[in-house]
Amino acid sequence: MTDRPAQIIDPICGMTVDVDVAEAAGLLIEFDGRTYGFCRDGCRRAFLEDPAHAAAEAAMAVSVVVAGGVERPVIDEGMRRWYESCSCCLSDAYPEVKAQLDAERAAAAVGPVGPGICEAAEAEPEPVHAH
Repeated sequence: MTDRPAQIIDPICGMTVDVDVAEAAGLLIEFDGRTYGFCRDGCRRAFLEDPAHAAAEAAMAVSVVVAGGVERPVIDEGMRRWYESCSCCLSDAYPEVKAQLDAERAAAAVGPVGPGICEAAEAEPEPVHAH
């Protein structure tokens, strides 16, 4: 049996996922010889829409530079797409990046980003059943 990590990064939103919790919740997927874990079903569904593309995007999404011994994320196209799709998750992982991108939008007189995939999923009303 191969040792597996205790935590992995959700390839859709970038959140840290506890592997055992994700496995118990049915939020692990094996794809192309790699295990992917998801923070919630919405991220799992987004991955399954086009797993090859999602896996390739996740591999390129976060670049890191080391400056003065401190890792700092590079705000590249992957970070900008993450910000547009789910700024709440980006904020959890990299609050300084979200703050910088928020400031860029404000300076350009562009309104705030819309609800992210997590916020939109959580805001969906429960179905009403007629009796």
